[in-house]
Amino acid sequence: MKATVPDWLRGVWQRQRIDYADGTSDTSSRVFWLQGLSCYGDLRIPINRPLVPRFGASHVHDLALARQQGATGHCHYHNGRAIWKREWGYQPIVDFPEPGEMELHGNRMIERAPSGAYEEEWLRLTPTDPDIHVWLREDGHMRLLVIDDFAMLIERRSIPLPSQPLHEILYKSSQDPQRLLGCEISYAGRGSGNTFMICDSTLPWREGQPLDLGNMQGEISVRGWRLEEHHSSRSMRQPATSPPTLGLSPNNGTGFAG
Repeated sequence: MKATVPDWLRGVWQRQRIDYADGTSDTSSRVFWLQGLSCYGDLRIPINRPLVPRFGASHVHDLALARQQGATGHCHYHNGRAIWKREWGYQPIVDFPEPGEMELHGNRMIERAPSGAYEEEWLRLTPTDPDIHVWLREDGHMRLLVIDDFAMLIERRSIPLPSQPLHEILYKSSQDPQRLLGCEISYAGRGSGNTFMICDSTLPWREGQPLDLGNMQGEISVRGWRLEEHHSSRSMRQPATSPPTLGLSPNNGTGFAG
């Protein structure tokens, strides 16, 4: 696939803060962004999300799950601005449907909304020129990004939803919560051996478990997937080391098994 973002934007980024136009800020939510040659995946989990053991455990727990965010699609960069063309996401709507103005400062990046709605600071977790594999399941319902020592799986929801915040849909709906909330976005880092371990997920009971679709070399281990993107650069350098900022989710990897 042809690259649609510059070299310096490719890699894995962790958000350090977001400042909003109303003066509020967030430095605690777990937010990760994987950027390939064009495809991206992101995950945003509020710090106050409880330890949820399963769908339907309680209405309060389901509403907490409904406030998570994440998406995948393609990013295009032009004249200092990044534009995200979302294919699907956890939320049926996008909070800020505008481009981001990017400024790189070493291993940190500042992103600003042209409207002034927000400013975000991002920390790079991978070296420049990372190794990239992006896989799409043949039915188009899952994407797996593998970038150096990190991976993200993004699943498409099985049913269409109206363009409303997910917690509002859930509050009004009589459907099985699993039909509305069953959209996995899992972020993983280097585990023992040749495996990825899930650190954060829209399915909290998956945290601390292996993400066993592929290995650390970006090779898929099951049938029915096709390679969307591939960029190899590791042959001339040592594998990346997971930085201290990766960590595990607040449950320290002891989430419930569903």
